[in-house]
Formats: sequence, C-alpha cells, structure tokens
Amino acid sequence: MLPSMRVHVALLCLSTLFSPVLLADDDDTRLLLNKIDRRAEARERANLGAPDPAENDASLITIEGQTYNVQNSLADLGPAIYVSINLQQWSKVRQFVERYRQLPGHEQALVEMAEGLIDRQARRYKQAIAHLRRADQLQPGFVRARLELARTLFEDNQTAEAEALFAEVASAEVPEAVLEVLGQYRSAIDSRREWHGSASLGFGYNSNINQGNGMLTTTQVCTIFFECFDYSRQMPKPIKSASTVYDMAAERRFQLAGNHHLLVRGLSYGNSYDKHSETQENQTWYDDNTSVLYAGYNFQSALNDVSLTPLFENYYSDHHTKYQASGVRGEWKHNLSKRLQLSLQLQNKHFRFQGEQRDYFDDYDERQVGTSLSYMLDPRTLVFTGVTYTRRSQDAASASNREYLASLGAYHSFDVGLNLSVVGLYRKTRYDQPDAFLGGLRKDRQQIYIATLSVPRLAFAGVVPSLYAKRTVTDSSIDWAYAYRQTEVALKFEKSF
Repeated sequence: MLPSMRVHVALLCLSTLFSPVLLADDDDTRLLLNKIDRRAEARERANLGAPDPAENDASLITIEGQTYNVQNSLADLGPAIYVSINLQQWSKVRQFVERYRQLPGHEQALVEMAEGLIDRQARRYKQAIAHLRRADQLQPGFVRARLELARTLFEDNQTAEAEALFAEVASAEVPEAVLEVLGQYRSAIDSRREWHGSASLGFGYNSNINQGNGMLTTTQVCTIFFECFDYSRQMPKPIKSASTVYDMAAERRFQLAGNHHLLVRGLSYGNSYDKHSETQENQTWYDDNTSVLYAGYNFQSALNDVSLTPLFENYYSDHHTKYQASGVRGEWKHNLSKRLQLSLQLQNKHFRFQGEQRDYFDDYDERQVGTSLSYMLDPRTLVFTGVTYTRRSQDAASASNREYLASLGAYHSFDVGLNLSVVGLYRKTRYDQPDAFLGGLRKDRQQIYIATLSVPRLAFAGVVPSLYAKRTVTDSSIDWAYAYRQTEVALKFEKSF
C-alpha cells in the first residue's frame, strides 16, 4: 500500500471512530432552552393570576345575584361601569360606556379607564396603556386608574414603571385587601429580577457510551495484478457503563428601559462514565461536558419576546477540549392567544477544533432555522411541535450536509403529584456528495424518544426526584460506520430556583 494511501486510511479510521461522538448533543441544548422557557412562562402565568383588588372592595357597588335596571343617568351608569368591570362583563362595559359618554358632565377619566381595560382584555396592550395614561393624567387622584395602569405595565413587562406606580398606589389611602395584592405584585417584580433556572444530578446506565455497533464486514479487494483477497473490518462493540449525569441552566433579564432588556443565559450538561476504551495505541474516555453562554439584547412585552444573543460554546471530552464555537442566536416568540404560542429561531455558529482534533477535522460553519408551536390544552397540559433545518458547510462536499428535524412532545401535571414529559424527535441527514473511502453517499435517519417522570410530591428541601429514559435509534446508508442503538436511563434529583 502506498504511504499516502496509508495516511488517508488511517485518518479515515480515526474520523470514523471519532465522528459519531465528537460533537455535543444539540438536542440536549435545545431541550434545556425549552425547559427554561416553559418554566418562565409558568411563572408569568402565576404572577398574572393575582386577584383584582376591586372585586372585594366594599367601596365599590356589587351585584349579589340580582339584576338592576340601569337608567340613562350619571348616577346609574357610573356605578354600573364599575360593577361590570369588576364582574368582567366586557360586553356590558362597552354598552354602559357608550351610553355614559353621551351624557353631559360625565367623567372622561372613567371613560378612558374603561376603554383601557377593554383593550387589555382584548390583548391590545399599546392602546390599553395609552387610555390608562390619559385617565391618570385627567384625574391624578384616580387611584383605580393608576392601579390598572400599573397592572397593565406589569403584564407588558415594563417592570420599572409598574413598580413606581404600585408604590404610589400603596402610599394612598386604599383598603387592606388592595395592600395585600400590591404586596403580591412587589414579590413578583422581585422574582423577575432574580436568576432563575435549575440544576440536576443523576445516576444511571448507558448501553452504548461509544455509539458503537460491533459490525463485522468482509469485502473482496483486488489489485491491479488481478490478485484478490478478503478484507475484514470489525467496528468497536458497544461499551456499557454506569453513568453520572448532570445539567445546569440559568437566566436573568436586566431591564434597560421599557420593554428593553439585557438577557444573560447559560447552560452546562454532561456525563461521567466508569468505563472507557483501551487499545494498544491509546485510551479513549467518553466523559463529556457541553457549556453554552448567551448574552445579548431582549425585547419582552405581553405578546412578543424577541432576543438576539451572541453565543459561545465549549465541548470537552476525552480529558480535553475538542472544539469551541461562537456565533449568534435570534429568537422570536409570539403569543397568538392565551394558549397558543408561535416561535421562530435562527442560529449561526462557527466551529473551531482544538488541539490534536485539528489534525483530523476542518473548522466549519453551521446555520440553523426552526419554528415551533406550543398549545396549552388546559392549565395542566401542554403540547408542542417543531421543525428545524440545519446546514453544515465544510471545505469537502462529502463532509457537508443538510439536516431536517421534526419534534413532537407533551407535558402533563397530574393531580396525584406527578409530572410527565414525553418528546419524540425524527432527524434525516443527507451529505452533499459520496465519499469513496466510506463506500457511497451518506444518508442518516435517527429517531429519539425521551420520557421524564418527576415526582414533586416526594420533594425534599426543594429537590424533586425524577426518572429519565432516552432511546436512540440511528440508521445509515453507511451502516457499518454510523448505525447504532443506545438506551439511557437515570434517576435524577433536580433543584429549581
């Protein structure tokens, strides 16, 4: 065999052995980001559930199951507007306001407040805030209008101004019930300004830490002298191992002005195994860690969440950093309704291999675009789906590929104190050109199924136990090198903050 061919074959063997496990599991990054978002949305839903202080304010007119005939007078229509607002009968509010504003001597501040609350109910926050500001300006001592303006600004994530208005309302003479609600809003504002995230540690089992298949193939090789011989190739067999798994994720928003924020988000996850592979030439340790830091601009309102964040990623395995990546991630989330959310993600990363990896792998670019939908069936059940397209570009066309990913999942919280999350992923990857040394054009198909059952009722000191299971099935047109099966299970303990 020619020396140059020996080098090429050696590099091929190395790349074949390394490539299945060389890169970080981007699915774990995606799922951790989704978990951060899901918990942030749950916190906001809890905050927006603070009771309306007017519902129990004895100074306002109430209806106790009896229908009153509202006359076309200031004395009747003014109180009727308050009552219909408190009962959230928005069609009645519109009717009463239209009649009220036609009367001489009506209070324009009350009209503006009512129209602002109608707009807020319809999720027209810009118009709602404008109406409520006018109500507050027309009648500076109108505490109810100032309170509703503060609540609307809070819902629209204009936290600093909302906090100032809540403080002004608290300094006025208001009922005790209102002060209690103001305290809840102050607590929610403090919570928004804190770090939020989770950390988990688990112990389990991995059936195939090296993503091997142990496949034995035999091919007939013929020389130019018409001499033929059989060539056998034995791929590494799967290595089973006990595992220690962990993940950490945290984020915080720093308000700049209005709806504008600085978003800082970080995550780190990895595995540690008690087994490794040994050959005559070297040892390979499959322990790994992926860490990603995002920091950049964020616009957040009641209906939209837009972020543009530069990112830095570090992947560590086999006792050294294998690659680092930098880039930028853009994301837009839009609440189509109180239950339905649409999101769009764009990401660009440049991968730079480190150390000895540079001898075998070229740096490359990765561009990604994706969209997803989530729908809340009820307060305890969320379903979600998404599609993602990824393009990886390398100097060699045979190493460049296009990837298509579809996901479907659901989350449900049971009354008995159990939470179940299930996710299914289907991925197709197609390379640009055939590779003669690998034996053709590489086309992969992968299925991943993940289930997590957490038991909050067994939580101790805020630490929640959970059972985690993941099954991966990868098929490839070049099956001897890239097909494998893998099962992961773990008992995890997670602390949220």
